[in-house]
This record gives sequence, structure tokens and C-alpha cells, in this order.
Amino acid sequence: MDALGITTGRFYRSGTLVASAGEGSVYTVEADNSILLKILTRPLTAREVDKLRTLAAIKPKPSYAAIPIEVVIDPSTRTPVGFVQPYFAAAVPLTRVLDSHGRTALKLPNDLAFRVKLCRLVAEAFARVHAANLVVGDVSDGNFLVGRNWLGRATVVYVIDCNSFQVTLRTNLGNEFFPSGVATEEYAAPEVQSTDWSTSLRSVYSDSFGFAVLAWKLLFGGSHPFAVVTPRSVDVPPIGERIEKRLFPFCPGSPMPSNWKAPLIQPSLGVLPVEVRELFFRAFSSADPRDRATVEEWCDVFRGWERILTPSLPFRILGAWNGSIADRLARTLSTFKPYLGRAFVFAVLVTFALMTTRFDFSRSTSPGGVESHPARLHSDSPRTKSNRPRRIDRDLFPEPIWNPSPPSKE
Repeated sequence: MDALGITTGRFYRSGTLVASAGEGSVYTVEADNSILLKILTRPLTAREVDKLRTLAAIKPKPSYAAIPIEVVIDPSTRTPVGFVQPYFAAAVPLTRVLDSHGRTALKLPNDLAFRVKLCRLVAEAFARVHAANLVVGDVSDGNFLVGRNWLGRATVVYVIDCNSFQVTLRTNLGNEFFPSGVATEEYAAPEVQSTDWSTSLRSVYSDSFGFAVLAWKLLFGGSHPFAVVTPRSVDVPPIGERIEKRLFPFCPGSPMPSNWKAPLIQPSLGVLPVEVRELFFRAFSSADPRDRATVEEWCDVFRGWERILTPSLPFRILGAWNGSIADRLARTLSTFKPYLGRAFVFAVLVTFALMTTRFDFSRSTSPGGVESHPARLHSDSPRTKSNRPRRIDRDLFPEPIWNPSPPSKE
């Protein structure tokens, strides 16, 4: 489907289908691989158009989120049908890295240090959204993408489906809120579960709950923090009801039935630092949403844990140098492996610079700026062949021998 920009009047011709869901379909744009065209399944209301225009007016455009760029209309009916957003083509959905099978398929590390790094990157994405006075609102693992650099390392997490952000518009009459409008049951905070998701307002604390669920699933192989093990004859209430009643099975004193048990998780809860465990307990068990840690606190805690799990290069080499000679060599090479690509590119750049740069060390300059006499003359000297100083061959013209005695008279 083709569309027309409501602000710039630009014509967008849709290309290949990227994704499709109940909300709408996302297409590439011909002749522009940096943006996507999102066409919604239902017509946009005037209120939704105002929200999208408010998001599109954010300046400068953040590089970490797919904030709508422009509202588009159907050229034939002139009705709003969607919007244009940035395209993070090289990024992969966070859903694919929740478990070990997805990380292995993407050739990503599978150790605890990498999972902690992902938690830190997701927390930083939340923090950037909150710094822009926005609330994610609809938290879900499908609304985040993991970006990688040219070495294949995960370096950033992007936020997509930003039309579901909760926007606060400051006016002379007070704050005007554009609610999120949607929510995902397994990530919605307890205070959001029983509300009307289309009109209820969210907060940074409800975002903090959703992030805690995401971090738990990243650390424990996709397992939900409110998952329980019960006898077969017991009917388990939906996940939303368990979240609303705060039936967190890993917290001592949780108000869940006695025949419910916490599932086995890998790694065990004891592997987590005390600070991380306390933040999870505050997020999933506290009755007051304000008791939850902010995403900035999560960033600091995960950043410190990541530094502990990721030692510097000299300590990696020392840690790898034990065992048999073959094991030592293999571990040492694997330690240097992440740096080989940069070293190769650096060597190529240095070689290219040496080949394309001409150095003339034949002339030296004295500290006073006066050129001393050259050690040798080059053919590209500005002097012509005729006025070059002739070289004296000392073998043909030896030094005269000084004789102090006067010549005899004969």
C-alpha cells in the first residue's frame, strides 16, 4: 500500500512486508532503506493522530527508538492510515535471545556475563525513554531489538512500537496525557492488571516492573518470575491474576497456596548478587509501586555486576593459562579472538597510510628554522641539473700534503 506524508507531502511507496500483527503491517519503503512504513488495520482517530504528531515533533530525533517520523494518509481517501518510523535493519528481536537456543543460532555468547550485559542494555534503553519524559507503557520482549556492531557484538538495545508510548504534553492548562492504550498481560504491573488498558495511565514504576520481568527472563532462560509448579489436579489462575495478587514464588512469605512450588531455574537464585535479589523482591512483592527500584538503579547494579563478570584483558590471559599446553593455547587464543578483527583493520590502515604518504628525511631543520645542508640530493629537488652542486670525488682529488720545509734552491 502506498501512502502520502501528512506534513511533508512526500509519497511513500511500500516495498516488502517486514512484519504483520493484529495492530497492522510494516513494510519497507522503496528507494529509502532507513525507514519503514507502518499501516494500521483500523482508521486512526483524531486523538491518535494528535499523539503521533506530538511524538513526531520530538527534536532531535532519538537514535535509540523508532519514534514516528510522520503521519501518513491514504492518497485516495485522504484519511490517516499509519506513520513512518526509523528502520533498524541489522538488529534482531530481543525475543530471539531470551533462551540459549536463540543465542546459539545467532552466534552470540551464552554465558552469564553476556546475559547480564543484555539486562544492562535493556535498562539503559528504558532510562533513555524516561529521560525524554516518555513512558514505555506496553512493555514486551517483542518491542525491543538488539543492535550489534561490525564485530557481531551486542552494543545497544532499540525500542520499537513507539506509538504505544505514554506521552505527556505540557500546556498552559496543565499536563495533557496520551495513554499507552495497550498492555501485555505477563509484563503489566499489578496496579495495571485490573484497569482499562485503553485509558489507564502508566508510570515509570510500572515500566520498572516490566523491566524486572524482562531481566528475569533474560537471566533464567525465558522463565517467567510468576511461573509456579502445582499438582495436576490444581487449577492455576492466569498469569495476570497471579501478578495482581503478587504471588511471587521465590520470595519468602509469598501469599501463595502451600501446594504451589517455585520451578527449578538455572542458574540458581543464589548466584545473583544480594543487590540484584533485593531489587527483584522489591519489584515483585512490594505493595507500593514506589518501592520498586527505578531503571537508573537497575543500570547501576547491572553495570557493577557486569564489571565483576567481565575482567580486563590481562586477567583473562592469566585465567586462561592453566591446564595442559593445548588447553592453555586454545583458551589464550579465544581470549584474544575478540581483538583480532580490530588488530587486522588497524594493520591494514597503517600499511595503507605508509604506502600513500611520502616521507623525506633528507633535509633537517635546525631549531632556529634554518635548513641545514642536505645529506643527499633527490631527483625531485627543485634544482635543475645544471645548477646542482657537483660532488667531489676524494679518490681522484686527494688532499694536498702540507710540507713545512721551504723548497730548496738549486
